[in-house]
Amino acid sequence: MAGPDEISSGETREEPPPTSEQLEEVQERISQHLQKGAPADVAAAVLQELRAPDQAEVLSELEPEARQVVLGALSEERIAEILEHMDVDDAVSVSGLIDLERMASVLDRAEPDVAADVLRGIEWSSASRILARMDDRSTIGNLLLHRDDHAGGLMTTNVVALRDGWPVSHALTMLRASGLERDQMRQLFVVSSDGLLVGELELPDLVFAPPGSLVRDAMNPDVISVETGTDQEEAARLIQRYEIRSLPVVDAEGRLEGAISVEDLIQVAEEEATEDMYRLAAVGREDSAAGPVRVSVRNRLPWLMANILTVIAVAAVLSAFASTFDTLAILAVYLPMVMNQSGVAGTQVTTVVVRSLALGDIGPSSTMRLLRREYILAAVNGSVVSATLGIVVGAWRLDVYLGLIVFAAMYLSYFVAASAGVLVPMTMKRLNIDPATASGVILTTFTDIAGGVFYLGLATIFLSSLRQ
Repeated sequence: MAGPDEISSGETREEPPPTSEQLEEVQERISQHLQKGAPADVAAAVLQELRAPDQAEVLSELEPEARQVVLGALSEERIAEILEHMDVDDAVSVSGLIDLERMASVLDRAEPDVAADVLRGIEWSSASRILARMDDRSTIGNLLLHRDDHAGGLMTTNVVALRDGWPVSHALTMLRASGLERDQMRQLFVVSSDGLLVGELELPDLVFAPPGSLVRDAMNPDVISVETGTDQEEAARLIQRYEIRSLPVVDAEGRLEGAISVEDLIQVAEEEATEDMYRLAAVGREDSAAGPVRVSVRNRLPWLMANILTVIAVAAVLSAFASTFDTLAILAVYLPMVMNQSGVAGTQVTTVVVRSLALGDIGPSSTMRLLRREYILAAVNGSVVSATLGIVVGAWRLDVYLGLIVFAAMYLSYFVAASAGVLVPMTMKRLNIDPATASGVILTTFTDIAGGVFYLGLATIFLSSLRQ
């Protein structure tokens, strides 16, 4: 499947990447082979028709028993390459299907940052025994000292560092003799004799440097770097802002420790976006449509129970207007309209604010500016939507006062939604709580109560003017 096809001109053409349906077919073929009792080599051969990223996806979707059989027929080099294209959780699950001796050999062949991520995800008793059997345990051990969500835990130590005092000709000779692969020389870093990061350059900078020049003459001294303790989100923001291929990581003294590739930070951005999306919906990231029911229960039930408190709070407020409902029951028909619209408006604001906070576009100091902006939007959007619904309700019921009450209640609710949509995530950020964690639940409480109070309060005031 991955082999090149000959075309009439004599050139070769690689097959395009397989679709999701084709990958599912490969997964089914492997499962059928194993169910029929075929040797593991046969199933592994089907998998190896794919490129490594596709192999990782298919292997992740196989049942654990089938996955273990296929892994047993793959070489350590192949497993290491597959691990580098897997999510950390999947890579950790793979490690549990391989004996410690072989897993040490696999991780020795993987990128150091991948090996460290896998070891962080398994029980320390097993991780320590695997680490003790590894050839490169010193490098991996140093990476394990850093948190996995910090730059030090995300970086790879496989970087190319050239001395600033070397002649360019000597640097090129060293690179030719190094045996490095082409992708490892995309970004070259320059260090002083003390190991301090002093610059960066690319291979063409060396190739086209004037004869007799030194590395420091060809380098760019304005290098963007982060310390090992920098949060991964901040590292991702720097790569995006400065459009750089890799971000060097230094210790507190400025010595080069490693680098984070743009590919790694793209994955970080995806994971952070997914995590925020799940948190806004009050579910855990391990919750999956195809996952175990008990995991979904564990993730969803606590938030549903917590939401009972908000429902009780809203019910308590609305119960204060029971006499108004008794006098004119038709008022209950239009209450959900007001509450729903303010909730939708607030969710729009919160989503934008949480995303902007995650990207670093705004901070707690931006609160007043954001409130002014959202109040303007509330005035514009609220006027149009509230007037439209007010006219519809008034014409429907042939009651001008009811239409005006719906208009006024909804219009005022838009400003509450704007306030809560900004202040809730901003306050959580100041308290060092992830704004995505409970913003949605808190926001809904505010908007529901405000919508109910405005609507029923106005209805109570003008009850005698409404059509009975």
